[in-house]
Amino acid sequence: MFGYVKPCVPELKVRDHELYKATYCGLCRTMGKNTGCVSKFTLSYDFVFLALLRMASMGEKAEVKMRRCLVHPFKKRPMLEPNESLKFSARAGVILTKSKLKDNINDSRGLARIKAKIVGLVSVFLKKAPKNLIPLQEKINACIDELTMLEKENSDSLDKTANTFGDLLGYLASFGIEGPTSRIVYDIAFHLGKLIYIIDACDDFESDKKTDSFNVIKNAFGNNITDETKEILHCSMTLELEKMSRSVELLDFSGYKDVERILKNITYIGMPDQIEKILKI
Repeated sequence: MFGYVKPCVPELKVRDHELYKATYCGLCRTMGKNTGCVSKFTLSYDFVFLALLRMASMGEKAEVKMRRCLVHPFKKRPMLEPNESLKFSARAGVILTKSKLKDNINDSRGLARIKAKIVGLVSVFLKKAPKNLIPLQEKINACIDELTMLEKENSDSLDKTANTFGDLLGYLASFGIEGPTSRIVYDIAFHLGKLIYIIDACDDFESDKKTDSFNVIKNAFGNNITDETKEILHCSMTLELEKMSRSVELLDFSGYKDVERILKNITYIGMPDQIEKILKI
């Protein structure tokens, strides 16, 4: 939903890049079938990462077939066939999108609030979560409510806000996974969630300053990001990335070497690139 979690394509093997694209297209197709065509507009690279992470964690094989789609009607493209990981990622993405749209409306002011309400109408066309995912929906809503409370308090605690989003993503990614792997997946997504939150706050810093919207970095460090502030943020994000990478190394990728290469590319190259891009260092 944020779009920061993506690989460094030039460093991927050709076949791994093909699998990544096939997963993206397969997730798009799965969303159309399971959560409604409108949900395709909410597709992001972050949920491709989630689908691949869950496939490796739950031992699901990737079956690729050549198919056409509305965007590319004349030439078949490789697409991952629907599996439980793709279906879960599609539905989880919709749950998170609905909660975030609601939060955007509550958080916006003036003209921005009107725009947020217009965008929020999209949620009417998104299918409801099945009964087995209601606990996930409740957890996501609880985390979003906690973030809303912190925003209303105008919190200046980067730890509290980032931890809340990290807990949301950790619970989401590990939902339904059993055994020790569940904790590993939770830890990967928890630290990734914290990293995403900080990156997004950096990315939105200038626009939030102009609209006087909540931004925890603005509250914590003032209206200007100095070189010293950049160094603090860089250390904080690098620390989360290191913790995430330790958990990635604990995953059993037996039989999933292609997925392993993609996830480690994202972890060790893609995300550091995003950090440098956002901080412009």
